[in-house]
Formats: sequence, structure tokens, C-alpha cells
Amino acid sequence: MKKTKLLAIALCAALFTTVFAGCGKQGGNEDGSSQEKVVIDFSMLNLSGDIEGWTAMVEAANELLKEENIEISISKVNGTGWPEYYQKVASQMAADNSPDIGRIAESYMPTLIAKNQVVDLTSYIENDFDMSQYYEKTFENSAYVDGKYYGVPSGLNNYLLYYNKDMFDEAGLDYPSADWNDPTSFEEIADMARTLTKETEGGKQFGFYTGPYMAEIGMFSTSLGGNNVFDAEGNPSINDATSKQVYKWFDGMLRDDGSMPRPTDTAVMSAFDMFTNGRLAMIVDGTWWLGSIGSIEGVNVGIAAVPGAEDGSAYTSQFVDSFVIYEGCEHKDEAWKAIKALVSQEGFEALAATGVGGTPVHKEVVNAVTEKLLGENVDEASKKVAEEALNHTVKVPYNEYYEEADQKVNNTMDEWLLGQITSDEYADKVQQILLDYKAQAEE
Repeated sequence: MKKTKLLAIALCAALFTTVFAGCGKQGGNEDGSSQEKVVIDFSMLNLSGDIEGWTAMVEAANELLKEENIEISISKVNGTGWPEYYQKVASQMAADNSPDIGRIAESYMPTLIAKNQVVDLTSYIENDFDMSQYYEKTFENSAYVDGKYYGVPSGLNNYLLYYNKDMFDEAGLDYPSADWNDPTSFEEIADMARTLTKETEGGKQFGFYTGPYMAEIGMFSTSLGGNNVFDAEGNPSINDATSKQVYKWFDGMLRDDGSMPRPTDTAVMSAFDMFTNGRLAMIVDGTWWLGSIGSIEGVNVGIAAVPGAEDGSAYTSQFVDSFVIYEGCEHKDEAWKAIKALVSQEGFEALAATGVGGTPVHKEVVNAVTEKLLGENVDEASKKVAEEALNHTVKVPYNEYYEEADQKVNNTMDEWLLGQITSDEYADKVQQILLDYKAQAEE
């Protein structure tokens, strides 16, 4: 009887060991090590055009992580955009089923931070990260709050001034400045736009365009020494004297000179299509167009710094999505190593080769990406301008209500653009919209 009982105990022990050796820390790894492989769940918005790029980045990171016995596993989250993605991830966290890491739009970082849904990465970045390899200003985005880092840039987009060289040559004008520390002034841009505006057989040729959205108003105001939508205390200030000066600059081109297309003009053909079709001389738009710029036929494109103060620098708004560690992650140290591998030179090179993710923030990779996107259609000076922009970025001042307020502001913009109210009245209207949202957020 005792022998039977002992045999049963031995068999149970053997079975216990066999079952748990396959999924625990007791071997089972391809490299023969006894340490259990840590699998990091990477939550990714499942957009068809992006999958190839982020998959390539993860594969490159996993090669670096092999010696750490860490592997990143992609979890694709179906959705039409960031709002749906965030809601699904928030639901996972609420159900105690949080992913380990993920990539999230910058506009959602204030909400994630306020709700303690992401890990403070400051100690990791200060003690285990070589910031000198990266464009440091890109880390000063909405994932950076009160001196603390809650995310690492996965890439960025920013504004550049694209211009038609042939139009400038025909008009006998000097090209806009390629020097971010000595940019073409707002007054000079307006003068150029006025000169370049004319009627042609193919329709009106306009001199300049950019959308006067809050991100543009903020960066132009910053270049003039003013506030970036909000003051230092976080209060809306978009109707202060400097911001109204920027609105009035737009107003002059829209109404006084007719050198900037109105909504009635862009309803038929977008401003960017006007530019690519030779009907617009200058456009301030994002680096998301670099690939298109490099492949335009029949337009001799140059790239310049965006307009700035007459005796100062120019700043360009940056849009920076981030890699984050979600608070529910059980293996935070390993998750940090996974993010480090993703943003390594190898990781960014793999991503950049697919044309996904915007401009890499790793200094060694930017040149290759710019060359790939712009090719031989754009001169070396213009490529240098695109690269140097990364040293002159200013963050879009996202907070918990910025994005929703921005949408409402955009929906009311035509009232001003079509001349129904003055630029000063519109600035006051935008200010009130922001104040209303601020009050709601504080309730």
C-alpha cells in the first residue's frame, strides 16, 4: 500500500514537472537556455497601409532582442482610426487584460497620462538611453509632461515650405530662405505671394497657401515670440496680440491680395493638387507629402524653411506618435528593452525602407529616408532643409480637450475665410471655444 502511494506521488510529481516545464522557466527555448522567454505584446492599430512597416520594425527589433530572450508579438487591433483604437485598448485595460506596449497618436497622450494608463519612462530614458543619437527636440512632445517622459517617438511629421522654382525664376524672385535661423519673413512671403499671383490660360495662379489651423497659428506665433495657442500657465491665448497678427497676415492674402485660395477655390481642387499642377507657387504643408513631392513630374520643386520672424528663427509644428508601456504590463523592464530595440538604428532603418511612420527621429537614418523619398527630383540644399527642420520643431500643445476643440474650430473657419467676420473677430471666437472646453474639462 505504501509503495502504491509513493508511486502515485512520484507519477504526479513527474506529470507536474512535465506540464510546467513546457510553459514556465524550465527550458523549452530554442537556444537551450533555462530562462523563460518573455513575450511582449505589442498593440498596433490595424491599418492596411501601415502593417508592412511596423512588422518590419518589429522583426528587426526581435533580432536584437534574441540575446535578451525577449520577443515582441504583434496584436493587431482592428479600427478605423485612433479614437476606436484607444477605446478598445482602454477596455482591455479595464478588463485587466492590458497589452504590454503600443503605439499611440500624440493627441491621446494627455488622456493616457492623466488616467495613469501609461508608465513613467523617465528613469529608463535617463539611465538606459543614449539621447544623443536622436533629435532631442522631438522628445519634447505631448508625452513629455512636467519633466517626465511617458513615451518614445515612433517617428514624426512636421511642416515645410514647398515652392515652385520655375515660377520664382519667371517672376525674377529670389527663392525663399533655406536657413531656419534666418528664414524668409512673413512680410516677404506675403510680398512674394502677391507678385506670383496672376491669371493664366489654365486658371488663376495663386502665390501661397497653408491651412490657418491652430497648429499653424501656434507655430507662427512662436516664431514671432508669442504663445503657442496657450500661455505658460496653460490658459488659452489664441486671441492675444501676436496670434491676431498671424491671423491678420492670412487675412491680407485672402482678401486684400487674393493671393491665397479660399474654400470656394479648394472645393474644386485641393491646395496640394494646385501645387502639383502648377497653379500654386508656395505651400506650407507636412512631411507626409515628401514621397509625393519626390515623384512630381513637370514641377521643379524646392524646399525652404517656413516663414519666421525677421530677426529670429522659424519653428515648425511637429506631430509625434509614441511607443508607450501600458500600466498593466507585468514585465516593464523587458518592455523597455523592447521599445529600445524598436527605436534602434536597425529598427528605424527597417521601418524607413517601407516608407511608413513619418520621419525617423534617429540621426543616422534621416539622410537615407530623405534621399529615398525625394530622390533626384529635389536638390541637395532642399534635402538639407528637410533634415534641419528636426532641430526647429515645436510641439502641438495637445491637452485633454485640444483635439475636440480643434475640430470645432475647423468647422467654424469658413465664416472667416469667406469674409463674413474679420480676422480679429474670428480669433476671439476661437478663444471662446477654447475657454468653453477648458471650463468643461475643469468641471
